[in-house]
Amino acid sequence: MTYSLIHSECIGCQRLISYNADHVPSIVVEGQREPLCEACHGEWNQIHRVAHGLEPIALHPNAYAPKKED
Repeated sequence: MTYSLIHSECIGCQRLISYNADHVPSIVVEGQREPLCEACHGEWNQIHRVAHGLEPIALHPNAYAPKKED
């Protein structure tokens, strides 16, 4: 079995994160999908969802777990 993780900076805080590209929360910046760490995803939910009376977007349970390559 082979597993993969992507490593790059969080677009919000610039910390290095490892994630599953299929499930990591992200935002679009200049037409490109950019990953968010768990902390920045929580902040984004507070600013853009909760503050407007909307339910927060749940974090996928495999967002930061290795992706199984088939």
